[in-house]
Order: sequence, then C-alpha cells, then structure tokens
Amino acid sequence: MDDERAVLGHLPADFLTWIWFTTEKSGGSLILEEIGGIDCYIDDRIAFRAMEDDKSRAVLTGENAANTLEARAALAGGRVVKEIRLAIKREDREYSVSLRGELLEISGAKLPGMVKGAIEEVLYDRMYLYEELHSIVTALLTRYATERVAEDWKEVKVPEMRAWVSDALASVAGDQIP
Repeated sequence: MDDERAVLGHLPADFLTWIWFTTEKSGGSLILEEIGGIDCYIDDRIAFRAMEDDKSRAVLTGENAANTLEARAALAGGRVVKEIRLAIKREDREYSVSLRGELLEISGAKLPGMVKGAIEEVLYDRMYLYEELHSIVTALLTRYATERVAEDWKEVKVPEMRAWVSDALASVAGDQIP
C-alpha cells in the first residue's frame, strides 16, 4: 500500500486542483456525462500542504477563499491542495461537501432541505440526497480520470493549468498593489 501511495500519492491533490481549475474556467457550470448539468465552485475552505508533508500548512477560510492572493501564491509556490469545500447546485438542490486527503474523504456534507412528513418519507428523501451527492462527486472524479488519461493531458491541460495559476496570481497581485 505504501508503494502505491508513493506512486499515486499526487493524484488526490491533482484531482482537487483540477476541480478548482475546471470550475473557474467554466464559470462554475459543468455538464457531467453521467448526471447532466451542475453548478459547482470552491466554497469557503481550501487547505494546502507541502508536497512532502501530510499535514496542512495553509488553511484558508471565508468567502471566496480560493480567489485570494494567498491561495494563488500557495499553488504557485509548490503547495498542493489537500482539502476543498465545494458548493454544488443541481436543479433546485444545493449541497456543500468537503473532499480531503489521500483517500478523497467526503465529510461535512450539507444536504438540501428535506420533505416533511412520515419518518419513512424523510428517510427515503435523505437517502436519495446522499446518493445524488455521491453520484455528483463520482461523476467529477470520472471526468477528471478521463481527462487525466487523455493523450493531450501533458501537452495541453498541464500548460493550461500552469498558465491559469500564473495569470490568476498576477491578476490578484495586481489588484492588491495600490
């Protein structure tokens, strides 16, 4: 297992960074083959770590945490994303969930309002909402995996992501300079 983590240990951070990049580039609107359209963006938390560390070294919270100079500087400085909190909207349902760590643990899920009524109705509604959230996260991971193994990943997507980091850092830094 440790050998697998050494070889594949960068993929969770790569996936979280890809979500950040993809949601920003698309304006937050994504079409996922398995489930259709969603709106998705980094919510109020993003955590970074050094490549060789397990613990987070920088945790940014608050409104638009991913759009701060600190977040861009952490990424440009070689830090990797360890955790993000996503806000997801599908049709009239809004979710919030954290993805973190090497195993992409799902935590802190907030589900849309539920139906009121008999306990069975509430239970089935809650089960449906958890399943939908799981399906959305799975669809995001599937899309990432599809793009990640595509032939143009290194030649096209990686340079696009590097330019995104550089451009974003420059624009945020320019906004901060009086």
